[in-house]
Amino acid sequence: MFGLFKPKPAPEGPVAFQYAADFACSAEELYRIIDYGDDICWKRDVGSVEATGASSFRMVLDMLPEHAFLLDISEAKPGKSYAYDCKADPQVGRLIGTTESYDIDPIDDSNCRVTLSVAADFEAGMTRAEWQQEVEMMALGVNNSLAKLKIHAEMGVDTIREIEAEQILAMGDTRH
Repeated sequence: MFGLFKPKPAPEGPVAFQYAADFACSAEELYRIIDYGDDICWKRDVGSVEATGASSFRMVLDMLPEHAFLLDISEAKPGKSYAYDCKADPQVGRLIGTTESYDIDPIDDSNCRVTLSVAADFEAGMTRAEWQQEVEMMALGVNNSLAKLKIHAEMGVDTIREIEAEQILAMGDTRH
């Protein structure tokens, strides 16, 4: 009877997220924007990206300067797909790491559809309520990432910088 009120454990294993959007740019252009090895990679405009090996990178975002994101590219098919494993150093919350992939489908010569799939691994031992909170924050983050990529591809980095400045103010960041 007393076990009735015991917190329920969280499910085990990675949690999958998937979002898709149509982009007003070619599949080839979009690929270059997400390719960490390309000079026009969108993350270079909102942080720093440095190669650490033939297919690995270290990224530091302006919005999270205390974290380095270590990326190992697992698939790179120009104009078609791009995938990598990512771990933050130090770890962000209870997120251990992610496997992220972008599938790019041309609609015509100047438009494409992008599907972002993310498998997120979280720490074991959370309650179901703690896990649910982590999953909700991750879902929001993945959705925001695809939305920012679309804005960046279609409107440029200045629009992204305006959005991020508003996000920093909304979070009550006192660094600025």
